[in-house]
Amino acid sequence: MSHSPPLVETKLAGVVLVCGDCEERKDGPTKLRAKQVRKELKHGLSHLPVRLRVVQCSCLGLCPKKAVALAAVAQGHAPLAAEACTEQDVDAFAKALARSVK
Repeated sequence: MSHSPPLVETKLAGVVLVCGDCEERKDGPTKLRAKQVRKELKHGLSHLPVRLRVVQCSCLGLCPKKAVALAAVAQGHAPLAAEACTEQDVDAFAKALARSVK
């Protein structure tokens, strides 16, 4: 007999993943750090009517050169992925994500 864990309701509408392994690669970003990217995304997504959790994770398998990999999965929306080389890329990702979950 299979026993599955009980599912619970959550207030979160989705999750944004920031790869923490990108900054440690020798061909990773020179100026962006995962912690900085998380902070900028949290600030950029704070105005949304839905709640998104921004977390740092291990390798996403995207492995962009000179960039940090980002991915977002929100309830009822297609997954998004991006490569952020600069702070402007992080802002653009936050704006695109905000448009898709409104």
